[in-house]
Amino acid sequence: MKNSIKTFAYALVLLATVSFTANAEDKETKKSAGFGTGIYTTKSGKINVLVDKVNNDASTTLLIKDANGSVYYRETIGKNNQKFGRALNVDELPLGKYEIEVVSKGERQTKTFELTNQKAERTLAIK
Repeated sequence: MKNSIKTFAYALVLLATVSFTANAEDKETKKSAGFGTGIYTTKSGKINVLVDKVNNDASTTLLIKDANGSVYYRETIGKNNQKFGRALNVDELPLGKYEIEVVSKGERQTKTFELTNQKAERTLAIK
């Protein structure tokens, strides 16, 4: 019985320690973020990119790169723009996998997307 109580107590202490450590790491991650991004598609097939910087210390670079690392779009936004948004038209890009990258003051956030053709639906009608 004593061993069961000791084991339970050790498990409880370990669980509390792990929970506290994970909580502390989450707070540090949120604190270190120099900017936040919102990247989403629209019904018309464009990609909206919204950036909200914590401070105006550095300029921000917005990139679209393919799977090989070739840059298809690059824009540098000045230091003084703390909040900005862009609607990116990707109609002219070739089919394939791409990455949207937002870089500011050494911090980097990325999202990937893929351009594919829709398969034609096959129908059968008997008349």
